[in-house]
Amino acid sequence: MSRFIPAAAALAVGLAAGPAGATVTYFNDEAAFDAATAGIGFVLDPFDNGIAAADSITLDSGVVSENMGGSRGSFDNTVTGGIYLNAVDGNGTNASLSVVWTFPIPVTAVGLQYLGLFADEVSVTVDGSLRALRESADGDPEDGFFGFTTTTPVTSITFTTQHPALYDTYGFDDLAFGAASAEVPLPAGLPLLLAGLGALGLAARRRVTS
Repeated sequence: MSRFIPAAAALAVGLAAGPAGATVTYFNDEAAFDAATAGIGFVLDPFDNGIAAADSITLDSGVVSENMGGSRGSFDNTVTGGIYLNAVDGNGTNASLSVVWTFPIPVTAVGLQYLGLFADEVSVTVDGSLRALRESADGDPEDGFFGFTTTTPVTSITFTTQHPALYDTYGFDDLAFGAASAEVPLPAGLPLLLAGLGALGLAARRRVTS
């Protein structure tokens, strides 16, 4: 996905099988993700438009982001300054216990650019397979790339923390999702516009030849 900012994370690809027999492949390297998803049409969300914090928000791409359980901070589940912000807390004292993203279409590939993420502290569950967004021995916060592909389309993913006593914030500055066999949704009214342009072209041709 060349439209992403180049990732700073090291190469790391893992395999895991979900309960439905799906194979989920994880990526911390953008180039490897690009190669694995060549030919997939992606819906892109650069988080350009601000969205006020709420328990449930709908992103510009149609993804519904819901904070589940626990408490809320003033910047949890919001989009501001071109960044999606949220947090998770293992015991729910300072943030949500989990965050669920529901996609507008079943997806087989998702890519994210994360910001200032500490190692091993925020995880995502895909079809029963749990994986840290960033796996590294270095505990300092870093920017990087996280993505996955799955052999069975999924309609949602869940963000949590594997550390029950930690309050973990995270931010994303780009999102892309798609499906190997799905068409990217067209903007409303685009088919009518294309039909109109085609009719104008046909009329112009008729005038030239008449």
